[in-house]
Amino acid sequence: MQRNVQAFIDDVTADKVTQDSLTGTYAKLATKVKPWLAKLVAALNADQLAQVTLTAKHEPAISFRLETSVINLPLANLTEIGKVTAAEDTLPINVYMIAESDALPSGLRIDELGSVADVLADQANAEKLLTDWLTAQTDRLDQITAAEA
Repeated sequence: MQRNVQAFIDDVTADKVTQDSLTGTYAKLATKVKPWLAKLVAALNADQLAQVTLTAKHEPAISFRLETSVINLPLANLTEIGKVTAAEDTLPINVYMIAESDALPSGLRIDELGSVADVLADQANAEKLLTDWLTAQTDRLDQITAAEA
């Protein structure tokens, strides 16, 4: 999947992004990886941009999202995406894993899951990478919370 950068920005601005969400118990978020990824894959198979959120009640608050983008910035940072890309370029769409929390040192953690093509071609590997990443993020948040207690 590829998009012209300006078309990508226009689609995000016009809310032409498939949005979905699911919830889970914080202690068992890893059990939600398969349905979380399935929601993303459904949008990707339809050639749609996507943002799928996984939420759980936790203190401090944290959100986890899978987003498609032309660059490793959250869709909420669309202005910055426009500043660091050339509007006329056509770029591959990648899937990014995003964790946001005031407890994280920078408030944000973003990592690439892979290109859309890679995720669709090897969903088992994508699920493993996503599970490992999610576990690492919750472990990190638990360590930060324990250190502050």
